[in-house]
Amino acid sequence: MGREPAWKKQQDRSKLRSLVAVFITVTLLFAIVNGIAKGFSLKNQISDSKWDSQSSFAVAVDSINPSVFIYQPDSKNVAVLVLSGETLYQTGSVGRPLEKISSSLEKGGVQLTDALSQTYGVKIGNFIKLTNRSEMDEETAEKMFVNFASITTPFKILTTGFADNISTTNITRIDAFKLWWQFKGASTESLKFADLSGYQEEIINSDSKQVLGADTASLNRIVSEYMENREVVEEGKNIQIKNSSGKLEAAGLAALFVKSVGGNVIEVSDSEQEQEKTQVVVESNNSYSARYLANIFDCDITEAKNLEESGEIMIIIGSDFASRYFE
Repeated sequence: MGREPAWKKQQDRSKLRSLVAVFITVTLLFAIVNGIAKGFSLKNQISDSKWDSQSSFAVAVDSINPSVFIYQPDSKNVAVLVLSGETLYQTGSVGRPLEKISSSLEKGGVQLTDALSQTYGVKIGNFIKLTNRSEMDEETAEKMFVNFASITTPFKILTTGFADNISTTNITRIDAFKLWWQFKGASTESLKFADLSGYQEEIINSDSKQVLGADTASLNRIVSEYMENREVVEEGKNIQIKNSSGKLEAAGLAALFVKSVGGNVIEVSDSEQEQEKTQVVVESNNSYSARYLANIFDCDITEAKNLEESGEIMIIIGSDFASRYFE
């Protein structure tokens, strides 16, 4: 029996390699599709994008010292701002019960984003709950940044979900991928860490007692540097805020939300007539600013004529906004 020709052996090896390659490819595709299928079953994680990739992306993290990660697309910078839990408790006592804030810090989630939004005077809509809660310091922040900017992150987003040590988040997979796309290749030089626990002042709480709380005005000036939206600034729309919530303090917080992203607030007024739902009123909803502000206030856009006399955009603050942040 003659020996098998060399070319025949090479052909067989080539076929075998091709079969192995096809097998590996199919296996990987199956794993990815299976992961995506599981992801799609989690509606709150795979829902439509909430981020337009132009505005800043702010995330509250339930670290022991409550922290906020903010990514600004224009500068490509990431700011990590931390407060002490005590500062947040005292600030919360002005508008909401201490036990509610305490519970939010333990569980993470919407209550934490609302408490930090109120403290900084900016809208923070995203949160991350850590599996192993720890103190946030510069080294920990850098590690989280490097891990997320890794080339393997998209595969984790598509399959297992998110990075290690994250147990719960309301960030959709779509937005996580969009954020990674802007992060990829970034160095830790773009990361700015700041402990703002020292920004405190004497305040009067809901029991009419003088306590040490957060200096919201100073904190807002610092955080606004990372929240400014170039599209809003360039449109330069005049914005009027009318408070129909029944809570005087709601108007001030709403104005801070708008000013922090670069909105030009020309007037803040109170209305004797209360309404339940907040709304953004414009003459034409073609405005990016109007759509973005509606997203900030989680409300609808209503078209109305002849708004030039009172501003090109009017935000009517309803009781839904006041109850969210002050009850």
